Amino acid sequence: MRWWIRLVLAVAVLTAAAGCAPAVRSDIGDGDLTNDWVGIATPKVFVPRAGECHPVAAGTVGQGTEYTPVDCGQSHEVETVFVGIFTGVYGVPDHSPALGSSSRRAARTDCDQRVREFLGDDWQAGRLRLEVVVPSTTAWNGGARWYRCDVGEVVSMQDRTFVARTGSLAGALDRPSPLRWGCFNPSANAAGDVGVLAPVACTEPHQSEFAGLYLEADLLYEDFAANADQVHQRCRRVVADYADLPVNDDLRHRFGTIYDYPFKDEWDDGNLAVRCLLWRDEPPLTRSVRDGGTDALPVRQS
Repeated sequence: MRWWIRLVLAVAVLTAAAGCAPAVRSDIGDGDLTNDWVGIATPKVFVPRAGECHPVAAGTVGQGTEYTPVDCGQSHEVETVFVGIFTGVYGVPDHSPALGSSSRRAARTDCDQRVREFLGDDWQAGRLRLEVVVPSTTAWNGGARWYRCDVGEVVSMQDRTFVARTGSLAGALDRPSPLRWGCFNPSANAAGDVGVLAPVACTEPHQSEFAGLYLEADLLYEDFAANADQVHQRCRRVVADYADLPVNDDLRHRFGTIYDYPFKDEWDDGNLAVRCLLWRDEPPLTRSVRDGGTDALPVRQS
């Protein structure tokens, strides 16, 4: 199963040319053109602020000219949880945070932790998305060294388009919440892959449930995508921990697994999280299998 198709909007940077007034000769003054002048202040570099919400998500590159924050009680797509500064080797002029660069990966690692603390759990455990925003090339060359950790609500696990919401997400995952992934009824597409994961209350008949996630090794994206059997094996362990099942050869006879993983650009930026869901077609489940043990997921007789 693949995630949403990202639409990147390239925003032009507008630079205004300062107009020059014609020189005017004057005989007023003492003839000294330097002793009464006020020094020119050093230009200030724009830095965004944490704790603000934004009506439209910035994407991966933020523009100061497009910075129009709103109160989080108003309609918005994303909330800025933290603003950090690239320092050391990550802050040198020729180390711009391009997609897939070590500086962007370092920023994502920090943002993952900051957003986890803010939400109360890993953002990938819910209907949310983290966006790491960095300065444009023009702003970077002008001295900007910030990175921004934005989080927002999305449509679904498969359609990760931001949706408008009101209210802060602070603590949104430290308690039972409709934003948390729960139970689903999957349907297959023409290729035999999962086409739709339709959410359903876990007390209603269903075939699938989100069990958790694991962090994959830092493999090449192509190597990971070509290793489906290994991913399913790791997801079986995630489900076993979630359902309190013994890890043995019976696992594959108790349930199947569905997994969800990032697109290549996110993978290259350091998002190596794989979401794992259990799948059992017959008989349908009518409650959560969390901590249910072998009674919740008995061995299926073939």
